[in-house]
Amino acid sequence: MEDPTLPAWLNPDGKGKPEGDVSTAEADRRRETLVLDGELLAVQDGPDELLGTVISDDKSPTFEEVRFRLAAHVTVSPGEFVAIEGRNREGHLLSWMLGRVLDVHEVNPHEDPQSATVRDVLPFDSTYATEGESTVIFRVVRCEPVEELPIVTRGIGDPTEIRTLPRAGDAVRRPQADMVTTAMGFPPNPDDGLHMGSLHSDGSIPVTIDPGAVQRHVLIVGGIGSGKSYTRGVLGEELHRLGVPQVNIDVNGEMIDAAEQLGGVNVRPGEGFTLPVSALTREDLIEAIAGVQKGTQYEILIGYSFDVLQRKLRADGIGFTVADLVEEIGVQAPELDMAKPQTLRPAQLRAKALERRPYLGPQFSWVNVLKPGAFVNLDCRGVLLNDLRIIAAAVARDLQNLARQRAIPFTVLSIDEFHLVSPNDDKLVSTQVLREIARIGRHYRLGLILTTQSPSDVDRAVLKRLLTRFVHTIEPDQLDSLRGIFADAPAEMVRSLPKLPRGTCVLTGVAETVRHATVVDIRSRVTHHGGATPNVFADLRERGWPGKKRLSDIVPDDSLKDGGAADAR
Repeated sequence: MEDPTLPAWLNPDGKGKPEGDVSTAEADRRRETLVLDGELLAVQDGPDELLGTVISDDKSPTFEEVRFRLAAHVTVSPGEFVAIEGRNREGHLLSWMLGRVLDVHEVNPHEDPQSATVRDVLPFDSTYATEGESTVIFRVVRCEPVEELPIVTRGIGDPTEIRTLPRAGDAVRRPQADMVTTAMGFPPNPDDGLHMGSLHSDGSIPVTIDPGAVQRHVLIVGGIGSGKSYTRGVLGEELHRLGVPQVNIDVNGEMIDAAEQLGGVNVRPGEGFTLPVSALTREDLIEAIAGVQKGTQYEILIGYSFDVLQRKLRADGIGFTVADLVEEIGVQAPELDMAKPQTLRPAQLRAKALERRPYLGPQFSWVNVLKPGAFVNLDCRGVLLNDLRIIAAAVARDLQNLARQRAIPFTVLSIDEFHLVSPNDDKLVSTQVLREIARIGRHYRLGLILTTQSPSDVDRAVLKRLLTRFVHTIEPDQLDSLRGIFADAPAEMVRSLPKLPRGTCVLTGVAETVRHATVVDIRSRVTHHGGATPNVFADLRERGWPGKKRLSDIVPDDSLKDGGAADAR
């Protein structure tokens, strides 16, 4: 359809001749660019920078790989996106194919091993023309097709699978930002989603994830000091901006300051946060009682009494305390023929010992606390591993039940160092409950953000159900455990993981969250980052140590006069 406000030659289907000194070829180029930008006005906003042209060899172009000769004085880097023309046989531009750069190599016959050796040995002048002037020196870019963006009347259509094979000689240009965000499935406006940063290859292109990604759960992995806790903080800021309540189990105290800055609360097990004994499972209970072995009379009597109280809880909704459990053990002992003093009394004493667990007490009021924008940071520094697993399982189970009942709004549960509470062990209750939330939590309006530096130790059933992943630099031995979560990340991108700078990560997901793997620079935080590696040497100077001493200051010169140093050697 023609736009009557524009000259005929500027309309996409215009038949008129260009005005002035504009050539017919230039008019065609402008028509195509004007169609792409969606406004039919701003020619300069189209993908104008020419990067090169598609070349044909035995491996290109195909639907799996396209190679192009890079124009002189132009650079691209691995992971960067390029826009490749898709034309029909008549030469009309039908679409743009978005490709992801895999690698670049130079062809220069003057610098092959033999030529370089000859130049060094023989006294001949070996000056030659450089790239852009030479006919034999050039660079070749390998790229992987990821999406095809059809051209519609006034802009870019919805991305599709690659249908148009680029032809040798087709132009390759630097894409517009909206072409990349459309192909990646990112909301065009950073305020419409979770704004995490920008593309590593092009800082002008924002990386904004659809908010629904947290409903399908998030994984953040990386080695020590790679920036994974920093990424968790950015994600926490974005969720807070959207009003999503968050509960964070903070193993290392990394979110304490951020929680306060976001208007949240910090609580510790036994100090502002307690769980009733009725919040535990039978397995949790036995795990929490020292000296009770499975299959013994003590375990049977305590466990059976606990089950009786749990059935009453389901019937009348009234929780129970440790004192209630001790009393119930006395009631049930005769029924189980375990009323002998040598059985009953030790069982009651072991159960009563639960009162020494500081985190057992009245039920924490999640319903009253988890309002829009709430942030509850459970400071678990110094908590023993066994207790940490019990607390994590109970919190997760409480939130799951409340979410199922619609008693709380959509809430995100995050756990730092979650390999500690969800190891690859089917028998652990904490593993079982996190596996259940990962499987169906999004249906009950409960999301997970799980962070770890050791993915190889994590339960695989949980790991594979975290469908948006931020993978920071990580040790090569940990990569094997992540092989199934890289989505369409090319091998070149995976191999680069151990070399990524701090604060940069590979972002992957499924079609509903992140269409294609890409490398992202995480944006700066506005809240305090509590996970930074402390400067221990500055701490020593603050405590009076002057700095690194000279060697002569360690051993006085007088002690060396008798040749002591030589004798020591």
